[in-house]
Amino acid sequence: MKILLILLCLTAGTTAYAQTTGTVTATAILPDAAAMSASVQFPPDTILPPSRGAKVVADSLHYLLPEVTVKAATTKGPEKIITHPVQEIGRGYLLRHNSTGFVQTLASLPGIASMDIGAGFSKPVIRGLGFNRVAVVDRGIVQQNQQWGADHGLEIDQYDVDHVRIHKGPMSLYYGSDAMGGVIEIMPPRLPENDLFWGDATLIGKSNNGLLGTSVMASLKRGRFFYRARATVQSYADFRIPADTIDYLSWKMPVQGRRMKNTAGREANLSFSAAYRGKQFESGLHVSDIHGKNGFFPGAHGIPSLSRLEPDGSTRNVEMPYATSNHFKLISNNKWRLSPGAAIDLDLGFQQNLREELSPFHTHYSNQLPPHTDPDLELRFRLRTYSANVRLLLDEEKRWSKTFGLSTEVQHNRVGGYSFLLPDFERYSGGAFWLNRVEVTEHFQLTGGMRYDVGRLRVAEYYDDVLAEYLALQGVAKEEIDFYAQRSAALRSSFGDFSGSVGFAWMPSDDHTLKMNVGKSFRYPGANELASNGLHHGAFRHEQGNSALQPERGYQLDLDYRLRGKQFRFTMNPFLGWFSNYIYLEPTGSWSILPHAGQIYRYNQAEAWMAGGELIAEWLPDERWHVSSALEYVYNRNGRDHYPLPFSPPTVITSDVTYTGVGQGPLISYSLQLEHRGVMAQDRIAKNELRTPGTSLWNLSAHLHWRIYGRRVVVDFQIDNLFDRAFLNHLSFYRRLNAPEPGRNGQVIVRVPF
Repeated sequence: MKILLILLCLTAGTTAYAQTTGTVTATAILPDAAAMSASVQFPPDTILPPSRGAKVVADSLHYLLPEVTVKAATTKGPEKIITHPVQEIGRGYLLRHNSTGFVQTLASLPGIASMDIGAGFSKPVIRGLGFNRVAVVDRGIVQQNQQWGADHGLEIDQYDVDHVRIHKGPMSLYYGSDAMGGVIEIMPPRLPENDLFWGDATLIGKSNNGLLGTSVMASLKRGRFFYRARATVQSYADFRIPADTIDYLSWKMPVQGRRMKNTAGREANLSFSAAYRGKQFESGLHVSDIHGKNGFFPGAHGIPSLSRLEPDGSTRNVEMPYATSNHFKLISNNKWRLSPGAAIDLDLGFQQNLREELSPFHTHYSNQLPPHTDPDLELRFRLRTYSANVRLLLDEEKRWSKTFGLSTEVQHNRVGGYSFLLPDFERYSGGAFWLNRVEVTEHFQLTGGMRYDVGRLRVAEYYDDVLAEYLALQGVAKEEIDFYAQRSAALRSSFGDFSGSVGFAWMPSDDHTLKMNVGKSFRYPGANELASNGLHHGAFRHEQGNSALQPERGYQLDLDYRLRGKQFRFTMNPFLGWFSNYIYLEPTGSWSILPHAGQIYRYNQAEAWMAGGELIAEWLPDERWHVSSALEYVYNRNGRDHYPLPFSPPTVITSDVTYTGVGQGPLISYSLQLEHRGVMAQDRIAKNELRTPGTSLWNLSAHLHWRIYGRRVVVDFQIDNLFDRAFLNHLSFYRRLNAPEPGRNGQVIVRVPF
């Protein structure tokens, strides 16, 4: 029982370290079951090696932990009321599969894709749904930044994440409007039971773009109080691609030294957490400040110009055009236990997201003069968000448990710069929901719930005097001038809608689990979809909102079957969805009157279908070997023009072989993995999209635990794109330039826990 419980904790992605004798609590989220907590008494200077095989773990524990005391208890958590596919990963997985950013690391999971903007920014896509259709929830608060833009990233420090839940499928019932495609839920860190001081120092190096970084964390548990601080700093150069030229339309652009000029960047992140754990009251405070600066390839911003692609003598400097982002976040989590089985949760949050795009002032109109202040500031977006969620949990320990909740959110967005794309706006939203879980038998449970949300959006009017004067000089009629110069009309929109779901979870035996969930979801149209009106650089098009848009409404069926045998495991997650009025960006066939703007693309709505899913097979022939293969597939169709929906990820088949063993001498344990990623060609494309050829990529990685001069050292080494293949990412910001993704990249992450 002792060894089995430790193995479950390790395979759930939780690694516990203890420098002095004490009790450390590791929590394993068992598949389709309740959470299990284990209090383990560790001797001094012990380390738990990661392993996939029971015998290796048992042998290692026998060698390292001669005396282990385990106290296990079954607890009930939020996962008990979830009947759709959920995947949980821990810090160990995030570090072993580390990529450029948090979202790119998650893209190694089946069903998750990354919409990349060079080597600096990326945003998540779940089963083909992205932008404002996927919510990132950090400690109970939905992250709000400028996620509507294809060139806007997600400001999260991936080294400050310990535990993540990936929810595939509609989650509007739980988190409101922006969760209809799924949720990436970042959980607070788990705390040890006994007093303890611990931390780690991490060094990061990557070869492709010369990335150098460090992340340092220190934590302290004293009595009922807990404190944690982390600082992360990274700097990287222009990334390399396996190509000498790229092209956009008829332009042939050289790539000097095979480096994408001005794609360097910097990142500096700080965070602090404090928590109090009492018997009747718990409270936590989390503060984070994320800074990023990332250059844009000059050929993808504004009018392509060969002169702008000449080498500037440095691969690490960031020149214009570039973007800066700063995301400040303050979160307060509170819990009151009223009686056995009853509690109140209160989450409060404040966020400020500031994004600026700078480019040398270039007049689009002959009469346009540079601004007196910040003349090179092209666009600025400042978004402030205030959030509050309260939940009443009743009868948590009984067969019929209930949850009632209220949530509200207020947003203020202000814009600036010499270009115009999006007007000022305010958004107010709130919702009330009710959830039930009924344990019909020990092996069968039903869940269901309903939610109603209301929202209001206020968009400011903007009349472009400079454009009006320019058009008048061109001899344009007064009526046409007023039509184009009115870039944004005053808009007052109110929305209200229901969402709900019903499902079951059935465990006929320890090896088999079947879940089914049917849900209705919705999404309010964003301010960009209703009121944007301007040139979007990099896309080379005039994007225009549509004030007549109605909230998206969708229905989705999700199935989750899992087989967990001793040597063979199988997971199947099919889904089927239908939207009555899916919002998409459609080419109008009309050319914009704005200079250099190209065709007008206007947001529209249509019926849409989508289907697909993930298949995962695992084989464990013995205690040391692990073989797995995963297939992810998405099919969708626009019911109006019968084209696929835009930004649809291609079919991907990922296979890997892993060997885990116990080392000798200073090497405590190790694991080696060879991975093949087969990406199919994406020929099912929306209007104005480019077909993307398939590719075959090989990756190699090693995970090593050492004891060097009495200290524990954990080394993660990997080589991505082992054979330096040139391949195109269908979701990349640079796809329109036919620019390959970064070539071969060697990466080393060294962690020294203390």
